[in-house]
Amino acid sequence: MISKELRERYANMANRAMARKLINGSAIDVATCKRDGPHHYVLTNYVDGKDYCDSHAEAWVWSIGRRLKDLKIIASLESDLYQHPNYQCLWLR
Repeated sequence: MISKELRERYANMANRAMARKLINGSAIDVATCKRDGPHHYVLTNYVDGKDYCDSHAEAWVWSIGRRLKDLKIIASLESDLYQHPNYQCLWLR
């Protein structure tokens, strides 16, 4: 069941496809995650099969990777974590 809280939280988004995915649970919002640079978000966990986005910027995440030096999971608004020597790519849009 879709909660009223989720519908209200994402009701004013211009990107209606993103809002629908956030409301129905098929996308995960990284907007409140800790940042690691201008386009990177530190994820506390990774869920396979979901889309990721920043609802505040209304921007889709394009790549997610595990940083090899410290094993942190990083989501990026760019495809820069794909085939990056310092990351294990977990997801690419």
